[in-house]
Formats: sequence, structure tokens, C-alpha cells
Amino acid sequence: MFRRRFAHVPGVIDMARYLPEPTSDELRNLIDAAVRAVTLPAALAILGVHRTTLMRWRTGKVRIPPAALALLRVWSEGRLPGMSEDWRGFRFNGDALVGPTGQRYTVRDINAWHWKDQALDAHQRRIKQLEKIVFDQARRLDAMSGAANDGHDNPANPPPRPKTAAR
Repeated sequence: MFRRRFAHVPGVIDMARYLPEPTSDELRNLIDAAVRAVTLPAALAILGVHRTTLMRWRTGKVRIPPAALALLRVWSEGRLPGMSEDWRGFRFNGDALVGPTGQRYTVRDINAWHWKDQALDAHQRRIKQLEKIVFDQARRLDAMSGAANDGHDNPANPPPRPKTAAR
């Protein structure tokens, strides 16, 4: 039943076969984390097992199917098997991806990242264009004023102080 229920999830069942067999303590912790992540009735419904079967898995009397073990690990760790350590701390909460800092990202936020990135690139290009225009105009103004100012308006090169008469 479990295999049929999750047959539409590509790769998870195949990856589950290669996961190491958990110790009895690890298995107990995995099941407890799953029950904490969702309620007991929800965990039983998702796993497609009876409460007695779940308790037999917890005590180690019955071997847990690899796909169920993979799902328990997903609930416990909050990430899929085979994901790199970069994803540690990320988890799903309802319909949002929650980062290690607690920042929530919905599907709408994630879909908008591409467009925000393009808008940022466009703004940065426009800023460079405007800076070039401003610097060109400043250079032209400096060239036009030329000898009239004679560089005395430059704070790095102040005009000489007038000499005072000695007393």
C-alpha cells in the first residue's frame, strides 16, 4: 500500500533502498519526530498504516519499509535524502519553505526571484548610464569654466592667503 501511495514520487523510493538501516533509538526518534511534525492520525493516514503497525516499527518488532523510512527521515530532518549539507536548517512549514533564520518563502516569493533579479540588473545598468552622463557633464563644465575659475574652487588646492602688514 505504501509503495502504491508514493509511486508518483520519482526517485524517493529508489533512494530509500540505499539508506543505512537505522538503530532502534534512531528509529524511535524518527517516528516521534514524525508524530510531532504532524499529528498521530495524520502520520498514520500519510504512512497508510494502523497505529499498531507504527508501534511495531517503533519497537523494532517489524522491519520498516524503505520508503516509509525515507519519509520519516524527511519529516525528522526536514530535507530529502541526497540533498547537500547546504540545505541543513531549511524545512517546510505548511506551504512555505523556512530558512535557518526563520525567514519564510512561499511559492509566490520563489517565483518572483527571477523577475526581481532581472529588475535589479536593469536598475544597475541604468545607474551606470546616469553616472556616466553626470561625470561627462561635470567634465564639460570644468572645461568650459577653464581660466575663469583657475582652479581656486578646488578644496584640495585653496587660494593663497593674503599677506598681512607687520606691526
